[in-house]
Amino acid sequence: MPKLTPIALAAFAGLMLAACSAEKEGEKLDTAIEEATTGETAHSDGLLEDAGEVIDEVTGAENDDPVDAVGDAVEDAADEVTDENPV
Repeated sequence: MPKLTPIALAAFAGLMLAACSAEKEGEKLDTAIEEATTGETAHSDGLLEDAGEVIDEVTGAENDDPVDAVGDAVEDAADEVTDENPV
C-alpha cells in the first residue's frame, strides 16, 4: 500500500502537467509537495517544474508569466556560461 501513494502522485502529476502550462502546474505541484512534507516552500525550481519547462519547450507553449520567463532566461544564461566556461 505505501507504494501506491507515490505511483498515484506521479500519475496525477503527469495528468496535471499535460492539462495546461506544464511549467506552471509543475511549480504548483512542487509547492504542494514541499508544503505537505516540510511545511515550507523552496523558491528554487523543483523537479516537476523543471520537467514542465522541458515539456513546454518541446510543445512550443508560451510562458505567460513575465517574472517566471525572466527567471528562466537568467537560468538559461547561467547554464550557458557554466557549460562554456566552467569555474
